Amino acid sequence: MRDVAGILERFAPGRAIAATTTIDELGLSSLERVELMMALEEAFQVTVDETAFSAAATVADLERLVAPLRGMPDLKVGPTGAGPAGVAPPPEGKELVFPSWNRSFPVRVVRRASLPTWILPLGRIWARMTVTGLEHLETIEGPVIFAANHQSHFDGPVILDSLPPRWRYRVAPAMMKEFFNPHFFPERYTRKEWFTNSLNYYLSSFFFNAFPLTQGGAGTRQTLRYIGELVGDGYSILIFPEGRRTDAGEIAPFLPGVGMIASRLGVPVVPVRLDGLEKVLPRRANFPVVSHARCAFGPPMLLTGNDYGALAKRVEAAVRAL
Repeated sequence: MRDVAGILERFAPGRAIAATTTIDELGLSSLERVELMMALEEAFQVTVDETAFSAAATVADLERLVAPLRGMPDLKVGPTGAGPAGVAPPPEGKELVFPSWNRSFPVRVVRRASLPTWILPLGRIWARMTVTGLEHLETIEGPVIFAANHQSHFDGPVILDSLPPRWRYRVAPAMMKEFFNPHFFPERYTRKEWFTNSLNYYLSSFFFNAFPLTQGGAGTRQTLRYIGELVGDGYSILIFPEGRRTDAGEIAPFLPGVGMIASRLGVPVVPVRLDGLEKVLPRRANFPVVSHARCAFGPPMLLTGNDYGALAKRVEAAVRAL
């Protein structure tokens, strides 16, 4: 019978794995944890609750999650409620709700009229752009994953403005869910913080077709399924694999998520290199300044395999080479 430790060896090769080994010690990224959860579901033919999985701290906790499927004793009930022995019950929380209304016909009509007439032209006032590499998009149909380095809040609008119309209006940019915590967790913030943050969230979803991309924990699997739904509907995905904006235009290591998404969905990745936007709107600035910048598109690349870290490095190298 296949055991949890044997499955874990695929995700942490060369590591000593014991029952007391913690999940943190294995050094798995958030998306690698989701891949592990899916591997457990496949091996033991069960649907693992994502929140309970996130609460598991050690290999023993994971063993207890799948114990009934392997003829082991039933899960114990602790004093605070049902759950795997030694695993704290997950906190109450709301399921992450992804926007679908922003792909409705009325919203698409307003977006199609707004982006080229008054939203994207505003960015041109500050960012004097040079765009190269659009010939790489002429021979492919899409959808694709646009993977770009991250310098500024201007990045998304600039990339959309640089794309030809047939691509521009079929792109869904990912925005970091944690940036909108007041919207998703209003009980932790003041009413003013919630209102301002929620307004920004809905405006981003409405005018840019943006969606939240969680950086870890519960909700990651939902995000992957939502991305699959977008791709299935013919939308390309715009992501920033660094996971954060850089301070001085440097390129930080790409996280494995881009490799996992591209490999599992089987869609090409188009590397995108941005330069100079950190001068237009630096990370800690409140107002932009006029400056020259560059947006370069590279040839599409198809990623296959399960070594998502290595695949992400390939995308990073392609972006750096532009």
